[in-house]
Amino acid sequence: MDTDRWLYSLSLSAVASSVAGLLVPLYIVALGGGSAALGISASLSSLVGAPGAVLAGRYADRTGNRRGVVLVALGTGAVALTVLPFLKTVPAVVAVNAVLAFSLAAISPVVTMLVVADTPESNWNVRIARLNKFQGYGSTGGLVIGTVWTVGVAAVVAADVVQESLFALAAAFGVAAAVLAARSLPREAALDVGPRRSSHVATILSRTSRNTQDATFSFGTNRVFWASRALSVARLRRLRAELPSALWVYFLAAFCFFTGFAVFWAPLPLYLKSKVGFTSGGVFALYLVNNVASTVLFERAGVISGQYDVRLVQGGALGLRAGAFLGVAAVGLLGFSVLTSGGFGPLAVVGAFLFLVGVTWAFIAVTGTAIVSRFAPANARGGILGTYAALSAVAGAVGSLLGGWVASYRFDAAFVLAAVLVVLGGVIVYGATQLSTAQVVSPPAAD
Repeated sequence: MDTDRWLYSLSLSAVASSVAGLLVPLYIVALGGGSAALGISASLSSLVGAPGAVLAGRYADRTGNRRGVVLVALGTGAVALTVLPFLKTVPAVVAVNAVLAFSLAAISPVVTMLVVADTPESNWNVRIARLNKFQGYGSTGGLVIGTVWTVGVAAVVAADVVQESLFALAAAFGVAAAVLAARSLPREAALDVGPRRSSHVATILSRTSRNTQDATFSFGTNRVFWASRALSVARLRRLRAELPSALWVYFLAAFCFFTGFAVFWAPLPLYLKSKVGFTSGGVFALYLVNNVASTVLFERAGVISGQYDVRLVQGGALGLRAGAFLGVAAVGLLGFSVLTSGGFGPLAVVGAFLFLVGVTWAFIAVTGTAIVSRFAPANARGGILGTYAALSAVAGAVGSLLGGWVASYRFDAAFVLAAVLVVLGGVIVYGATQLSTAQVVSPPAAD
């Protein structure tokens, strides 16, 4: 539709943010930052996401200036991307990256408002799925561009030039996103979304998944905003007594395994570069494999999970993921290096493990939504799903700090800790037999 031309600006922004999501950690490593610095950067990005979404969303809601919020956020992100390669200290990069994360989070709830404005509630699923498709293609495209750029340009220029030029390319996509948005964003449209409808939006968002390092970031922070609209403080207090014990048990399990995920991802770029010896192009390619695996299998995971006990499906997926974490650690322990004549072997092995990590995320995301949806009170389901997203963000911040700190001593210890936390979460899920009554809610199909 011509009126949807503004969605292309979000695709361009997603390209830029996807490139930056991996390029910034690699740049921190190039500046001499270690695992602890990567952990702090990842943790800070997680922590600023939810406040960014809530503050921007509430401002746009109160003033009606949704177009202005999106333009300011896109412009801020473009400036941050432009500035990053000129920074030569790790603290400065971490700080500006947090500004970038804040601006990206600020966009999420506001573009959801725009995409459902003047649209019948019965069509919200399709509209939000369309938004998800545009941003999802951009995220995957960013990893493809990063892989091709770091492999192709690295063949003819020095490594620092490769990074600087890729930052420039990401910044160009960011600027293009802001310019296109300024030319195509719709003017203010009517939007009547009360608590009940906010809960509906949060529920729809919970059935979408874009995987960039397992982050619920973007969609997770989006859900937090819509949950904050759907649930008042008084309602939350009442729900504490009303929520079934099964859901509290599942929240405990989720905090364990989401923390484990972050423990694994935070030091991974440094591990792949310094311990295993992959080039930046190899690292981008590995993250692309992981992203594609979960994206392609997400809807299929919904179908398969609907045929079996979600407790067993999620417990099995968590067990496989823990094994894949240990497999990635084993590659480094065995002393493989891509710099040797048999270098393709380690790249293929790690790629297989990260493909498995991506596959398991598809099943974990789908079954997690099913479990929370089943046990949350019907009149507050969207809000509780938003709380689940907030829990994952907090766990991500804690896990990133923990993973960075432990990896500063030993990478394998961090990955073993990640596996243990994931297994612990899986054991809690597997042991909570009352979760077996949860039903899988299929993700909405994109138009």
